[in-house]
Amino acid sequence: MIQHTSNEFGVLLKGYREERSVSQSKLAERAEFDHSYVSRLESAARMPTRDAVDRLGAALDLSQSELDGLLAAAGFLPRDVTSLLSNEPALGEVLDLLQDEAVPTEFRENMRQVLRLMAEQARFALRPRNGNGLSGVAA
Repeated sequence: MIQHTSNEFGVLLKGYREERSVSQSKLAERAEFDHSYVSRLESAARMPTRDAVDRLGAALDLSQSELDGLLAAAGFLPRDVTSLLSNEPALGEVLDLLQDEAVPTEFRENMRQVLRLMAEQARFALRPRNGNGLSGVAA
């Protein structure tokens, strides 16, 4: 799960609700929740389940990008992960290829292995270096 401030979800939900001129009670009714549930979500007294976010999104008639933002604020990955990668189009393309059943399994597995190696290399590069400029190597 993605970590966010506990109030981020509530602020975003309230903003969407107020943009649409819907009361907390009406939203709760539309999403089939107890009337006080929306209030507790907006005040960060409660955090929603993924199903609750989906129901609230449907009740507010949110666009897919708005729903993805609400899901992320609640700590869940959005439905369309590529929206998180909008600044990294190559990563979105790789993600699409990894999920494409038309790409042979062995190629997809090779891509995963390359990605694992790249991540390992990046973690290695981030390690603190000792005084001789070598990372993790005995002098």
